[in-house]
Amino acid sequence: MFNEIGFTHVFLLCLVLVALYRVRKALPGSGLRAWHERHLSPQGRARWHRVLLLEFVELLLAGTFLLVGGAKLIGRPDMVALFRDIGVGQWFRYVTGAVEVSGAALLVVPFLSSGSAIVLAFVMFVATLIELFVLHRPPVAALACLSGHAFVAWARISKRHLSWLHHDDPSDIRGNNEEQPSVLVGEP
Repeated sequence: MFNEIGFTHVFLLCLVLVALYRVRKALPGSGLRAWHERHLSPQGRARWHRVLLLEFVELLLAGTFLLVGGAKLIGRPDMVALFRDIGVGQWFRYVTGAVEVSGAALLVVPFLSSGSAIVLAFVMFVATLIELFVLHRPPVAALACLSGHAFVAWARISKRHLSWLHHDDPSDIRGNNEEQPSVLVGEP
């Protein structure tokens, strides 16, 4: 699929990214939704680029895996030839495509994106090993996707994105979830 990247591939990826952006913006807990509803303080402006980078990487990976996994599932000739060269069988193409498409769908949901990033990082780790030792070619695309998934998993599992989103509230940073005393409006 990516041996001959053309205008239609780039255009299709852009359309998928726009659709995923709109879906992601509507989901609760999304950094994109928080960004659109923000009221920036001077200290908060410097942190939004990190949140938007995380959201962009997640959507880019989701769009890429949706297209590539879909190409495996529909049986594009280049994907069929790739898995024939691997020598495991075409069942492996279907399993890989199903994992990639479902992982891409779960990567869009903020609550599930860390688990999806771990599963897809494992898929990219296996793809790196297959490209190195079976196909004997450099695994540039697999390593790029692996690094993207590692970034997403790190940011989501360490809850680093919460410190980027809620920098003014120290209870949200690094899992410090102590109850803060509630004050009603009008009380001193």
